[in-house]
Amino acid sequence: MSYCDAHFHLVQSASYENLSSFAEAFTRLGFRGCTCSHSEGEFLRQEELAAEFGGALSLKLAFGLHPQNPDLSRAPFLEKLVREKRIDAIGETGFDFFTSEFRSDRLRQDEAWHLSLEFASCYGLPVVIHDRKALDLIFRDASLLKKIPAAVFHSFAFGPREALSVLNHGINAYFSFGKALLNGNKKSMACVAELPLERLLFETDAPYQTLKGESFTPLGDIKLVYQKASELRNCPLDQLCAFIERNFSFVFDRH
Repeated sequence: MSYCDAHFHLVQSASYENLSSFAEAFTRLGFRGCTCSHSEGEFLRQEELAAEFGGALSLKLAFGLHPQNPDLSRAPFLEKLVREKRIDAIGETGFDFFTSEFRSDRLRQDEAWHLSLEFASCYGLPVVIHDRKALDLIFRDASLLKKIPAAVFHSFAFGPREALSVLNHGINAYFSFGKALLNGNKKSMACVAELPLERLLFETDAPYQTLKGESFTPLGDIKLVYQKASELRNCPLDQLCAFIERNFSFVFDRH
């Protein structure tokens, strides 16, 4: 039985917790995960940590032009990583219109998004999507997303109806949920309960996505997410782990 964390930040997590202790605990349990980075320095450190703990943890690496800071000067580095086959996914990428400041950067977000989709399509890589208050743009670009092997909607912020609509547009989409399930988020809970099991993934977004009173999210909280999902699905934990690991493999092992 393995726990799969579809989205977290290994470098930042290392600043909050002892990765050796985490690796020791989850070597026995089984762990697979996709860690994202968004600058050259962060990626290189991510790569070092992945090499250090790769014997204990099965890690996939991602790099993306994050919509909260879509720095287009990093696009050549992204292309270099793609060409050299040093990443397993592109992301996070997408749109964030949660604040007026982010909305004002729409043009750069759009350019970074389309560059990312172009690389993903050309090199057969999945994308990890960050989308807040911009689902209309996902539908706008459905024809482009259909060319990509898989699209993981990290911390999907909408309900089951919207998720099914994404699938009905022909996008090979997977919807990932984290500690919002523990916080009683009705949309997230409904998605986990109602969507086809083969379209679900789980995540921590560690060290972020904290609950009230928490200073950070430890990577080990993936167990709590699975336990809650197991309740919502009325599915034994070992069976749920097997289903989600299969989904994780379909997304990140394809290329």
